[in-house]
Amino acid sequence: MTQKTCTLERSSENPARRSVQDIIRNPHTTYNNGNGGSDTGMMGDDRNDDILVIGIDFGTTFSGVAWSTAADFARNEINLVTSWPGSGTQEAKAPTELFYEYGQVMWGYDIPLDADPIRWFKLLLVKDEDLTKELRNSEPLVHARKFVDETEKKPVELIADYLRALFEHTLYVIRKARGQSVLDALRFHVVITVPAIWQDYARQDMEQAAEMAGIMDSRPAGQTKLTFAPEPEAAALSTLYESGRNLNKGDVFVICDAGGGTVDLITYEVTNNKPLAIKEVGEGTGGLCGGVFIDKAFEKACRDRLGRKWGRLSPAVIKDLMKKEWEVAIKSTFKPDTKRSNREYIVGFPLETFRTPSDSFDDLSKQPLIKNGRIHFQQSHIKGMFAGSFRGIDTLVNNQIRMALKKKSKVTGIILVGGLGTSPYLYEHLKDKHSTSNVSEILQSGGIKPRTAICRGAIYKGFLEKPSGTIVPPIEVTSTVSRYSYGIKYVTEYNEAQHLREDKMWDGSQWRARNQIKWYLKRGAVVPKSPVRYSFYEYIKDVDDFDGTLNITLWVCEELDPPDREDSRVSAKCKFQLNVTTPYSKLPDWRTADGTMVKKLGYEIGMIPSGASLDFAVYMDGKELMSQDTSYTSVRF
Repeated sequence: MTQKTCTLERSSENPARRSVQDIIRNPHTTYNNGNGGSDTGMMGDDRNDDILVIGIDFGTTFSGVAWSTAADFARNEINLVTSWPGSGTQEAKAPTELFYEYGQVMWGYDIPLDADPIRWFKLLLVKDEDLTKELRNSEPLVHARKFVDETEKKPVELIADYLRALFEHTLYVIRKARGQSVLDALRFHVVITVPAIWQDYARQDMEQAAEMAGIMDSRPAGQTKLTFAPEPEAAALSTLYESGRNLNKGDVFVICDAGGGTVDLITYEVTNNKPLAIKEVGEGTGGLCGGVFIDKAFEKACRDRLGRKWGRLSPAVIKDLMKKEWEVAIKSTFKPDTKRSNREYIVGFPLETFRTPSDSFDDLSKQPLIKNGRIHFQQSHIKGMFAGSFRGIDTLVNNQIRMALKKKSKVTGIILVGGLGTSPYLYEHLKDKHSTSNVSEILQSGGIKPRTAICRGAIYKGFLEKPSGTIVPPIEVTSTVSRYSYGIKYVTEYNEAQHLREDKMWDGSQWRARNQIKWYLKRGAVVPKSPVRYSFYEYIKDVDDFDGTLNITLWVCEELDPPDREDSRVSAKCKFQLNVTTPYSKLPDWRTADGTMVKKLGYEIGMIPSGASLDFAVYMDGKELMSQDTSYTSVRF
């Protein structure tokens, strides 16, 4: 019979341990459209300078890529991929879309206009129970799920197909800019961003997809390093360190990443301005209120107004109309103007919309009016299309502000990034909403900076990781907040006033309380910089009960206030088995309360913060035990 009890021991030193794969989390930076400066003199005796960091913003609706060598980063230079197959213009991102035909995989802008591509397949990695009902039933996700069912293609394979195409194109762009010989000499560090609210299983599937995509294939310069960064943190790293930002110690900013599908927010406080250092104030939050829902509202308004005529338009025509008449002409520039409240926003339709003799090009019977085959929307109509998404964003922003106040931090500014984050209407809306609050600034960069904030931030994150180079990044995240509680289950002496009767057990010598949990880290708490160790022991009655291994289970809880014992709110995160090198005969003897002689197996379980992950290690006699499956000794928060 084995029993566990625990005592606390904190360690201020970094114990020896194996590093298990992490999921990680300017003078000012120059952004290039794929063509950086020369790398002459970049390669020397210091192997840490032979690094190429590639940042991939794999988004729900659009994806972007940035890249930088150590020499580039030393020159404060980040390169962007802005040329894409199938696009004749420079674009900050490519659509996260796939289309399969005759064994060929098409992606992004290269998909024919009349095709019906797969969208939102990134969200197939998330279990249905972890999605909102609205998201589960959304048309793009239903369509993607149907494709998976019909083709028996796994979600991870879809993502691998897209990442493969994206990564191969990125290497093509870099090869054109620097040459094959330079590319071959560089060691890759690929940083892929993921939503902050994603659970660990989805991130692990992303890792598998990256490997299937060939990102981890062997290269002449050495093994590629793959890490993951939370999207809001990446956005914060790039946006807080932009030219002209006047940041002071104590400033608190909400980073609002308003993308196509989701809007993700996180709050940071400036802890030092020279050099710039920031810390998380609270957990990141997100919601389904991105730009595509504004697009759907516009499309619905057109469909409702045209009635059956809308059905005459082919998918290719609708795509073209949405791009030219809506996204470029109205959505991207729309800003309510009280001085011109009667301004009209006119949307034209092709002749096939009114192809029968009975069809009139005019309908003045109701709003919005149709004149000469064009819908004349009023300002109020367009505002209504934005309203649903803006309500969701307001809720998310207010929750972040309240969360900061609970931590005794007052939000001083909101920074907008992402595709919808470029909207002048969103800027004015938030400015009006918070004009009477402590939020003194709504910040929105111009050009492609908001759209590329996440992939640029992934570059910063890559160079924050050691040993990515000898350069000290100009911004540092000094602390993060745990998204979950992590602990170990144990047995302790029974106390009727403290423990439940159902946990009471007789161990042969005294009453014990089983199913108790010692939490190493609780949700919402700042992740400590120093390792934390707790001591445990097990009693072993005879040699037949000892097989030379130690089995440890790590438990996790999503509740803000985790219970002190195992119940339905607590689940097993992972298990790992370790080899005990001390033979049974060498274990110390121990006399129990009833006088029985047993062997006592004492050990420590340590939690070691590492990047944006936690490593767990087990020690006996000051030495770390070897796990038979090291992939289970690292968890992400």
